[in-house]
Amino acid sequence: MAYRARHRLLSIDRDTKDLKKRILSALHNNTDDNKIQHHHQWPWLPNKNCGLWYLEPLSITTEVYFKSTDGHVNTYNISLKRLNIQLLELLHKFNGCFLIDSSVRKLLPDSFSRTIPIWCCVINRIVLRYRTELGNSCKGDDNQWDTKLYSPSSIISSEEHTQISNLIDSRVDILYQSKAIVDPQRLVDIMTKPVRAYWVANGSMQNDTNNSTSLCTTIDSEKFFTIMCCNPSFYATESHIKWINFSNDKDKKDDDNGYYYTPGAADDDSTWGRGLTHTLFWKNKTILLDPTSTDDEVDIRIDLIVDEWKNSNKNGGVDCNSITNMDKIGNMNLWIGSRRCGRPPDCWNKFDAILNVTENEYPNMNQSIKEEKEVHNKSCYYLQLPVLEGKKDKKELERWLPVGLVFLIHHLQHDKSVLVHCAQGKDRSVAVVLALVVLICQPTYPLQLQANFQSIDIGTLQADLTDNDSLYLQSGLSQSLGDALLLDNGTELFLKWMHEQLNNPSNTPFANKGELESCPS
Repeated sequence: MAYRARHRLLSIDRDTKDLKKRILSALHNNTDDNKIQHHHQWPWLPNKNCGLWYLEPLSITTEVYFKSTDGHVNTYNISLKRLNIQLLELLHKFNGCFLIDSSVRKLLPDSFSRTIPIWCCVINRIVLRYRTELGNSCKGDDNQWDTKLYSPSSIISSEEHTQISNLIDSRVDILYQSKAIVDPQRLVDIMTKPVRAYWVANGSMQNDTNNSTSLCTTIDSEKFFTIMCCNPSFYATESHIKWINFSNDKDKKDDDNGYYYTPGAADDDSTWGRGLTHTLFWKNKTILLDPTSTDDEVDIRIDLIVDEWKNSNKNGGVDCNSITNMDKIGNMNLWIGSRRCGRPPDCWNKFDAILNVTENEYPNMNQSIKEEKEVHNKSCYYLQLPVLEGKKDKKELERWLPVGLVFLIHHLQHDKSVLVHCAQGKDRSVAVVLALVVLICQPTYPLQLQANFQSIDIGTLQADLTDNDSLYLQSGLSQSLGDALLLDNGTELFLKWMHEQLNNPSNTPFANKGELESCPS
């Protein structure tokens, strides 16, 4: 029964009640009274994905992602794809933050007990390395810069702590060689002191492996940028899953008058959520947490909510789980955004060309392009790559990718303002833009086009580019080119053309092997 959605949602609700008050209370015994006020000003952040269920979306200013598997036993790594540099920017501004995550099985999830401690230690050591390399130094002696590994002693044994410590320098080398930190000077500037984690679980502070006393570790937010890793769940020694009555009669167990409480209930939401997202949960919280509802009734309500959201999104409604802001890519006239950013006719106020990398499109897109041309005398270009989200449609993404890349190259060559979007601006659109960056950008910060980018000759791809011969709606690409790239040998055709461009000594628009080896992973 405890795996049913009703029990999980009610468990999440229990964990969120008085969350901030409970966490702040746990800090009072470990911090000077005159510093408590500063903690009240720290932002509260969710660790993706589980942590998102415990904080109301409107209160979230920044998302971070410390994945548990990065820190799993015998992995002990730092991810080059999830560097979370935005968290360091935030710490520079506020001096500390509260980070929320949970686990069904553990007092502290691996993201807290291993991944974040490793990340903190690696970041501190590479900052010291950059400071030496760049000739920069913060106030004080570099020898006082703390580069020790801190881990929770309730989870990490001294033997494991030593094992992880011995691997840190190799992880620093990997990060340094990858050049994934594209602006080391900025990192040095914001890291005026080391960063370290502290832990709160079951309502109390957790000790660390470097603490030789029996007292709880004391927070030192003057010496460190502080990440308070907080698990909001309640863990009982006898059994984590326990029955909670709605009524005051604690001895009476009634399936219609209570629920099975599960700590870390949001963990693995794909196994119990029936497609419900954290955003939809908070939006429909009242009806989903109705204490008079049965398990089956809650399942039905979830299905209705998810279906309504899908239909609304498909028919042009706003994706309530998307971030509507857009991000500019380096110094190029190129943006990544959510589906909402590509909604006509507003999208044409900002962009000249739009690449939609989703299976859905706005029904009035074609009409909006026609009206822009007839009413405003503006030529707009649009192409849809009908690709499903995630790994479900990997082959289709590979098949459509050459068409999308040619579309982007063509319109960037003509100084068009270009948007690439998927549902949330985090998945398929990023994959397409990453492929483009590897091909046409200099591996420098900020990203910019190769010096000979304009010399790319798309005409050699058997294309006579005219506005009257479009691939899809108003893509600006010829029908013959689109058809050729979508054939079984389309990818081979594109790669052959790319190599022809590379083999021309006077035409080197693409990144070469040496540049790719130095390019951020």
